[in-house]
Amino acid sequence: MIRTALHYHRPQSLSATSSLLAEHAGDVAVIGGGTQLLPKMNRDEMHISHVVDLVGLGLNEINVGNDSIELGARVTYDDVLQCASLREFAPLLPRVARGVTGGRQILQQGTLIGSACLNAPGTEMPGVFTALRARMRVYGPSGMREVSADEFFIDAFAVALGPGEFVTSAVFNRSDRAGYCKIKHSAGSWPIVTASVLRDVSTGGYAVTLGAVQAVPLRVQFDESDPLEIMVAKAVTAPWSDELAPASYRAAIAGVTARRAFNEYQGATS
Repeated sequence: MIRTALHYHRPQSLSATSSLLAEHAGDVAVIGGGTQLLPKMNRDEMHISHVVDLVGLGLNEINVGNDSIELGARVTYDDVLQCASLREFAPLLPRVARGVTGGRQILQQGTLIGSACLNAPGTEMPGVFTALRARMRVYGPSGMREVSADEFFIDAFAVALGPGEFVTSAVFNRSDRAGYCKIKHSAGSWPIVTASVLRDVSTGGYAVTLGAVQAVPLRVQFDESDPLEIMVAKAVTAPWSDELAPASYRAAIAGVTARRAFNEYQGATS
């Protein structure tokens, strides 16, 4: 049970949300789907007096433009699976959503951006948004700003949000192919390593983004003829260790996971 005297807020505007977060900085959390926040509070692992629910702001739309896609902060995994446009123009997202840990309850309630903002190393979305080169749209006391995923995920359980700031959406370019692989102990286990492969338009080659391996996602650029496993092994310099797997195991399987993701990508292009 939640042991603190809890104050629930449901603001109706971006500015009101920012004001609440600034007023209660250090003693407040944003609730999206609540699938990670509320269990932590029930287990007495997190102690706050205020929760700010984004439901009054909407932020549950998926907007597919000619070049880019915008994903609202309250879009759930199930919303992603139901969106035909994402299957065509951002296949990595439904690919990941199909295998998200937690079953139907998480699919229908959990939000992709909520998971990203927690930035737990053993979760999917930090690596996925980094792979997509997403720009996180952040609203705060100074208005709206954009932060690239590379700069947003700054450390384990830490993101680039200041007092009064919260993420309203993520924007990323369209893509027509992707490869993905996730290694975990069982269907109900959190990931040990994830790998997302997309074309790298800046080099004409490919990029594999590894999640759950280090405190923050790791991107490795490569060409088809490169020794991918060796490149990944050299790139993983500070592997993450937790109750699921020691750092040495994560480092050992990172290259294989990347290769499997690339094999899936190649299968999608054949």
